Amino acid sequence: MSKAINLNLLDGRSLSQKQETIRSGTAAVTESALWTLVCPYVVKHRFMLALVLVLNVLPGLAVAFQTLAPKYIVDDILTVPGLSLSDRWWCLAGMVGIWLFFAAILRMLSWYLSYRVFTSVRENVVMDLRSRCFRHINQLCMGFHGKHSSGDLFSYVLGSPIGIISGYYHNLMMNVPNAASAFICCTLWIFMWDWCLTILLVSLVFATVFVIRLSHSELEKLQSEFQAVEMKVTGKVSDLFRGNREMKMHAVEDRMTEVFDEQAEALRLKTYDRDIRTHHVNMFHEGVGCIFFVFVIVLASWRYLEQVITAGEFFGYLGAYIALQGPVGLLFSLGTGRANAEVSAKRLLELLYTVSSTPDPRDNIRIPSPREDITFRDVSFSYDHTPVLHNIDLVIPYGQRVALVGPSGAGKSTLAKLAMRLYDAGSGTVYLGNHNVRECRSSDIRRRFGVVPQDPFFFHASIRENLLLICPGATEADLRSVCQTAKMWDFIEQLPQKLDTVIGEGGCRLSGGQRQRLAIARALLNQPDYFLFDEATSALDCVNEALVREALDHVVRNRTAIFVAHRLTTIKDCDRILVIDNGSIIQDGTFKELSSRPGMFREMVNQNRF
Repeated sequence: MSKAINLNLLDGRSLSQKQETIRSGTAAVTESALWTLVCPYVVKHRFMLALVLVLNVLPGLAVAFQTLAPKYIVDDILTVPGLSLSDRWWCLAGMVGIWLFFAAILRMLSWYLSYRVFTSVRENVVMDLRSRCFRHINQLCMGFHGKHSSGDLFSYVLGSPIGIISGYYHNLMMNVPNAASAFICCTLWIFMWDWCLTILLVSLVFATVFVIRLSHSELEKLQSEFQAVEMKVTGKVSDLFRGNREMKMHAVEDRMTEVFDEQAEALRLKTYDRDIRTHHVNMFHEGVGCIFFVFVIVLASWRYLEQVITAGEFFGYLGAYIALQGPVGLLFSLGTGRANAEVSAKRLLELLYTVSSTPDPRDNIRIPSPREDITFRDVSFSYDHTPVLHNIDLVIPYGQRVALVGPSGAGKSTLAKLAMRLYDAGSGTVYLGNHNVRECRSSDIRRRFGVVPQDPFFFHASIRENLLLICPGATEADLRSVCQTAKMWDFIEQLPQKLDTVIGEGGCRLSGGQRQRLAIARALLNQPDYFLFDEATSALDCVNEALVREALDHVVRNRTAIFVAHRLTTIKDCDRILVIDNGSIIQDGTFKELSSRPGMFREMVNQNRF
């Protein structure tokens, strides 16, 4: 725990510094990753876990009794002189009855109870880990999501890392107490028979354990390589499913099948390599176990011929060594499982230690007032050290319609995203009213904005569910009102299930114009003060554009609206036009002013570049 990265130390530093701290702390995270991750859950469920440990000791005692019973059967029943045949049968019946009680009834009952208790705890922890990862991923910045595919992120939440950790701790809690109690009980029991032979036997066992530990680093490396390949393949396959519609449009299904086969083959080869190399290690340890067993037979025979142990104790030693193979084998599998779990825990902690580039303030949180101006003061911004905006000074008075125009890649969308604090400025300050956006929670700012992108995303759910996702408390009247304002209600009324109609993944069952109008309705639900329309009409035909523009005219009345636009029809209705080129505002004025003034805007109009 002491070597884990302290997140509090990361506050107030730049994103690059935070990421460098995490990278430099990788070794520390590796050493303590598993314990760092699960320690809070161990503390939370300590009483239930203690009960599981106690219950799992009893089956181990039963196994020890079952293993050592041959000594008493041989020495005290089968070979003892003076007992009649019937007496021997009665003694055997008593021994079998005791064995059935311990091995069958008591063992199975305690095993069943411990399994139920631990399974409940395990699934609660798995659920909490998944929720924690999903919540953290969801709260991370746009920069993080731009660098990771949805398949990569999916593997963190529902993929193998959490499953591997869960399996390791299941083995640790359910099998280790059982094996440990059997090992200790057997060792103490045979120590009373012959301390010399017992020491030799235990020495052989610990020699096996030492050899096993030598392989841990190789196994950890194997699992790390496998998980890296698995995550890469998962991301690419996820992209293939998500792009199914485009594949069909271009008739490249066969080519994409080949791409999938290539990815599946890469995963197959890595899985094969991992399993074969792991099996080689397993075979090596199996061979070591066989050699040690031969040593035990020789040593036990020597002590028997020296009349130090009895015939029953001879068989007891053989049975004890066989019984001890279980704990030793478990220790090997536990070492393998721990190596795999360490890699998985490291991956999860590196995710959970990732710091957003737009962190919320911890103290003196400001809540922006409604209906405020948007101000940029000497703002510059870069994407991965590539400059995008340079020294922007700009005030957008509340209620103004502003169009951002210019070549692709000039920085128009970036400027709008800085206003919403989807990114933080590299230098300079963005204000809502008198409040620096860095001093406000990102969620408080973004709820003030209604956003309609060029290609709005919708879930594979009903219209109602897609709308309520933004505003869960909206009433039927609210939904109808925003749909009417967005010129969408007449279409919804014609649907068989109306608001409960499922619109398909990404809204694929709607036309482009319908998706845009539904996006406008969704943006209206929170009654925002500001609107951002990022190329909202650029992909629409004339009819749909007219419907969307009619909806927009009604929506943005008495609100600030920022249009990132390439359509002349959209720009003409704006109060102000900002021409952006190479990250700087090079022209600022109304449509009439800029059209009559030499410059980039007039050139764009004359060349029909809208």
